[in-house]
Amino acid sequence: MVQPARKECLVQNIKTCKFVVLENPNADGSEPIYEIAAFSAVSRNSALIDRVARELMLDGRLIRAIMYMETTHGYYDAPLAILGMNKSVLPMNVNVEYWGSTFGNRQAMNDPYKNIRAGAEILKRITANVPQGTSVRHIATLYNNINAQRVSDYGARVEKIYLAQPWLRKAEK
Repeated sequence: MVQPARKECLVQNIKTCKFVVLENPNADGSEPIYEIAAFSAVSRNSALIDRVARELMLDGRLIRAIMYMETTHGYYDAPLAILGMNKSVLPMNVNVEYWGSTFGNRQAMNDPYKNIRAGAEILKRITANVPQGTSVRHIATLYNNINAQRVSDYGARVEKIYLAQPWLRKAEK
């Protein structure tokens, strides 16, 4: 039996697909010069993240790490967002062009709760299709590119963010 494409596994919420992502010792998780911590949406969405994490029984820290990555790096298409022409919508950078209405339409993604829930649902569906104990770097790589075959710089960076929890330092100030 042929396994459906990874995208179809997520769209149809199939939990028996087997996603394999190989390690990549060259994946660079260092902080790039264009990462702007002040753009992080984690602190202002903390209560929503906790709510969604409880509802979906998902690691809230993983949601935070992805959101931190997306909002501190994903500001490049802000002018398109104003016009409603960007492919993906922050704070979880849900790609409505790629996913269609699977996780909600563009209008729904403008609601922070629905956006965070959509991003978390993508994460939940990914984790349902990787071996238990799969690393954050592997899961994040798939969040960024569901067809990835090797850990990416994105995945390596999210893992470093997950471990460092920079939103805690911001909250303490």
